[in-house]
Amino acid sequence: MIQKIIKRDGRVVDFNPEKITNAIFKAMISVGEPDRELAEKLTKNVIKKLQKTLKKNQIPTVEQVQDIVEQVLIEANLAKVAKAYILYRQKRAEIRKEKQKILNKDKLDEIDKRFDVNALRVLAARYLSRDREGNIIESPKQMFERVAINTAIPSILYDPQIFSLKRLPKKQKDENIDPEKLAGKLKIGQYNLNKYHIESLIRVYNRLNKNRHMKKPLSQIIKMIQDGKLDKYEEEIKEYFDIMTSKKFMPNTPVLVNFGNPLGMGMACFVLDIEDSIVSIMETLKRAALIFKAGGGCGYNFSKLRPKGDYISTTHGRSSGPIAFMTLYDKMTDVIKQGGVRRGANMGILNSDHPDIEEFITAKKGNKQLTNFNISVFVKEDFWDYYEKNKPYPLINPRDGKVWKYVNPRTLFDMIVYQGWESAEPGLLFDDNINRYNPLIKAFGRIYATNPCGEVVLYPNESCDLGSLNLWAFIKEEYHDGKRKVYFDWEDFRKSIKIATRFLDNVLDVNKYPFPEIEKMTLKNRKIGLGIMGLADMLFELEIPYNSEEGREWMEKVMEYVNYYSKEESIERAKKRGKFPTYRKSFYPEGKMPIKGFEERDSWNLDWDKLVKKIKKHGLRNTFTTVVAPTGSISMIAGTSSGIEPVFSLVYEKKVSLGTFYYVDPVFEKIMEKEGLYDDNLLKDVSANEGSIQQIKYIPDKWKKIFVTALDISAEDHVRALAAIQKWTDSSVSKTINFPEHATVEDMRKAYLLAHSLGCKGLTVYRYKSIKSVYIPGEEKEEKPKSVKIEETKGNEEKIEKCPICGTPLIKSEGCKKCPVCGWSVCEL
Repeated sequence: MIQKIIKRDGRVVDFNPEKITNAIFKAMISVGEPDRELAEKLTKNVIKKLQKTLKKNQIPTVEQVQDIVEQVLIEANLAKVAKAYILYRQKRAEIRKEKQKILNKDKLDEIDKRFDVNALRVLAARYLSRDREGNIIESPKQMFERVAINTAIPSILYDPQIFSLKRLPKKQKDENIDPEKLAGKLKIGQYNLNKYHIESLIRVYNRLNKNRHMKKPLSQIIKMIQDGKLDKYEEEIKEYFDIMTSKKFMPNTPVLVNFGNPLGMGMACFVLDIEDSIVSIMETLKRAALIFKAGGGCGYNFSKLRPKGDYISTTHGRSSGPIAFMTLYDKMTDVIKQGGVRRGANMGILNSDHPDIEEFITAKKGNKQLTNFNISVFVKEDFWDYYEKNKPYPLINPRDGKVWKYVNPRTLFDMIVYQGWESAEPGLLFDDNINRYNPLIKAFGRIYATNPCGEVVLYPNESCDLGSLNLWAFIKEEYHDGKRKVYFDWEDFRKSIKIATRFLDNVLDVNKYPFPEIEKMTLKNRKIGLGIMGLADMLFELEIPYNSEEGREWMEKVMEYVNYYSKEESIERAKKRGKFPTYRKSFYPEGKMPIKGFEERDSWNLDWDKLVKKIKKHGLRNTFTTVVAPTGSISMIAGTSSGIEPVFSLVYEKKVSLGTFYYVDPVFEKIMEKEGLYDDNLLKDVSANEGSIQQIKYIPDKWKKIFVTALDISAEDHVRALAAIQKWTDSSVSKTINFPEHATVEDMRKAYLLAHSLGCKGLTVYRYKSIKSVYIPGEEKEEKPKSVKIEETKGNEEKIEKCPICGTPLIKSEGCKKCPVCGWSVCEL
């Protein structure tokens, strides 16, 4: 019997006949003739033929096996299947060559093979470590190992032999441990710790020791590692490695870039405070620059600044006002890159009752200034009473609390709506919906700010780490009697939620914070943001229209599942490592939850009352566990659709000097192949129809209902999808509400009001073709040089903003501008 096989990279692995069966079966599926029994029978013939060709003790190669598969298929008179297999083999060979070129490798390893060409392009351009000359010196496998090791380090120090849940009488003595000397000498099982992993070990130890929780000195723990006494944590490292490399979960960009590297900062989202003084303004500016350098994004509420023209007693001058200082921050952002990966991302917020609110609303008119900012109006809770009664709305000077002037609330709201219609900004943040579900309102007061994309609501000096589960990865398929059955694997999903929750909680402990104040506030509240991506592709597979009641039921169901089991895991962490320090000041001991769905619970099978009892007994490790963030490049790495957005374009054409190629949604490609419709004509037709199939006559209506794009869906259905996800999300949700080009201002007003009434915490809008700095399918035909970021134009014409990685025009999606080709985003997380 054949026991082993030689892979293309030279590795000798166990021979697995099922892989032959799967390859033959896939070829059968592609020609519409699936027959599992026949595939298994043919596999036996392949093995028999292979055994006859091999010499004694000879180990076959993958190429030898594939050659014989072709022969067996032809001999079995399965010409169509043989052709499909041969074409697939050729295509795989071309893909291998392309991957080798991208990674600058002669041979691909098993992890390289799991990721598609686009994913590897993104990894190579932005994530893999490079030397001083810019050469890639790290493989994807090494990157994921680097991240997994760093993330598991807190678990080692929380080991019961080392950590005491109760504070000890005194802390261990401080020791001078040199990471440089230990680098390469410490291992957890098979995994080697580099210098920066050891720095992380020291950092976490010192934090826990400062609070008198460590039973042993650090030198003794290092000796335990050297002696292999903590090798059991190898399994946890592998667990984190596997969940990333299986593409079931991806952490936010700073984790992938910085963990196990010099910066060590894995937090994506920060909120900084700005007081009404030049010292505070400039100190916050400096801190933002350092956060950008490490790969984070910042949100600020400028409402404490006195209005433009207000008197300044110390200089006898007049205030420049918030918008002027926002311009200063904008200029700073232009020259600071976030960790060398992307430009800085900002969220500028102003309260609806600030005297400069009218100037703020129009600050991004025509998208000509504040290009490094998303801006949002923070609609104070009392605004709606004035709006409903149409009574004068007071604008308050924050310096003295006195009324500066009165405005008509409906006129003010109309200004916001019109600017959203004209320029896609400002967005809205709803004070009442945000703070109604704020667990810490008694301890710290109301939250007034968010991160750059508006989905993470934070107090000043708070930060949050994010990660997303890939829903598409939990779609499984089976064939019975030649018929394909697709289902969602809920048990695998539940296990992955728990692993991802542990991963993100560990990030809080191991993170290298940029400032002590941020470290203190973040670790007090321990907010993590577990979200989802791949929603559109999941619905495509299940043949459920995104813009349907059934689609929204699925959205609620998966997000409720994420919230429930992330909370369940947070309880388990609290038992072993302690509750988040401000737990007693939160509303959790009262039996409350930070989600609208809990108030309206009509859960399908999850026992929320039982969960609340567990929380009351054991507490929680994290104030928040769920956030739905943008997933620009991490969804590209996972090879799936972004966040909770519908697909922007099913087919995207890209013209380069060597010719034209297409980016095609993978599920759409698979289904069209099965329908016998997939060819060059289809790609050209879909591309010519701006990525939509709704006007293509030869595509059956069944598929037109399922394969809907962002621009096929009504604004109301976009809002209702946002509300369905928000219902079961602790913090907020990043999503763009798309409107057709012909939408009216009144259409947009209805959407804003609907979002507020449905409990959404914020809203970002985009009317198709309303601004020139986003991509319009079919209008951009030539690839620009990689150095192009913004194409300057003459006179008062618009600027066309390009991706700094690949030069592609940006699209508006997930509450921000992003690249549809490589996933780069202004505020990508």
